Amino acid sequence: MSCKLHRVGMVFAIAVLATGCTAARIVGKTTLMDEKSMPLPPTPGVTVNFINLGAALEDSLASAQTDVKGKYESAVLPPGKYTVEAMYPGFVIERTTVVLGKHGKKKAPFVLKKIREGSSRSVNEALEENIPNPGEVKIKPPM
Repeated sequence: MSCKLHRVGMVFAIAVLATGCTAARIVGKTTLMDEKSMPLPPTPGVTVNFINLGAALEDSLASAQTDVKGKYESAVLPPGKYTVEAMYPGFVIERTTVVLGKHGKKKAPFVLKKIREGSSRSVNEALEENIPNPGEVKIKPPM
């Protein structure tokens, strides 16, 4: 009887420790959107930075990358207030603030929108509007 009670107690203790004392992390998923605000397939390699606003400069930054499902998870982080930012080439950088306690996970999902490319002008339009060609420099020699 005492052996059975001991096992129940151990299982209960493990369950409490596993759920109540998880390390502090920031987790989430990133979604990339095209120019028409349509979601793109999940993309690995989105960089997510975790900036601890209360830490010394050398201890203030950690980073993670998204997996093939677009999900990320930070390393174990100390408690504090964090700016979390997600970035991917060609997309607008998104930021949010997360206050992290001693234990548990905080979610910070991101939706990154594609940067719209501007319309370029033809050479004739540039001449008509007196816009110099990029890299063109007009220097007059001294007299």
